Amino acid sequence: MKKFLGKAILSAALLSALPQVAQARLVTPTPNQTQPPASQFEPGHLPFSITLRDDLEVNLDTFAVFAHPGETVRIRSEQALSWVEGDASRPAATALDWTAPDTPGLTQVQLRDDDGHTMQLNLVVMRAHSPADGEAINGYQLGSYPAEPYLGHANYRAPENFLEVSDGMADLAVSPHFRLGQFLCKQPTDGTPYLVLSERLLVKLEGILEAANDRGWRADTFTVMSGYRTPAYNAGLGNGRHSRHIYGGAADIFIDANGDGVMDDLNGDGVHDRKDAAALFDLVDSLSHNSPSFSPLIGGLGEYASNAHHGPFVHVDERGWRARWGR
Repeated sequence: MKKFLGKAILSAALLSALPQVAQARLVTPTPNQTQPPASQFEPGHLPFSITLRDDLEVNLDTFAVFAHPGETVRIRSEQALSWVEGDASRPAATALDWTAPDTPGLTQVQLRDDDGHTMQLNLVVMRAHSPADGEAINGYQLGSYPAEPYLGHANYRAPENFLEVSDGMADLAVSPHFRLGQFLCKQPTDGTPYLVLSERLLVKLEGILEAANDRGWRADTFTVMSGYRTPAYNAGLGNGRHSRHIYGGAADIFIDANGDGVMDDLNGDGVHDRKDAAALFDLVDSLSHNSPSFSPLIGGLGEYASNAHHGPFVHVDERGWRARWGR
């Protein structure tokens, strides 16, 4: 990939689903990177890329990898990169596999080329929790996942590992322009929340954000109105039980650069309405038609009007096949 690599709780759920303004880039640039002017969008591309688990290519200067306890994550690069982990380092190599510890937590690594360009990898070990363990994890209510994957697709299997968003983790940068907390379920909780999040979705969102800025819609991130949803929360909203949201592979997004909580006037007609969602929809759809590098990120795309609880927005996901609705 080149340029683009880089919805017991109903009333409370609806109220809590009101958009929250997302924060922008959270990782301090490494010495070889410079802060762009405030008016300029920096996509965060690097002159090198890595391939994760054989098929996801990433050339972003910040990226999160979510691993099962004990998993060996295959990482490859066409050019030799050095691996720096705190005070330790590895010799430059093209094979950069990482074996996750058995204990949930965060490992931060920098991959560097010979010219000093650096990729920040935030390697997160998830907490194991299979469906047989019940409908809650450490007191956080999940609900029940479908017993069988939708149409047999492997990416619709019930998750057996979840990201534990303990103190400070919500601010973790998962890509140049998104943080982990943006994708948390809006489900109320008094304890530690959990979620699942697709790395492929992050790459897709970064590509769409870059294209939006190229279109002249200045935005440092998208407002993620809904990211991960527990099956319990999703059912409370009346959504389908196979929603990509419960698998961490979907986001309902809009552009809100002025921070007023609704979609910006993207089409320039002076009105904030569904036509602005339509403009964003058309942009995303055009990427799937016109960009070969975007084809590995194929998925669902939906357009939504405003209602009493939210403004217009667009749904995007990475299900693996083309789906369109809302028109």
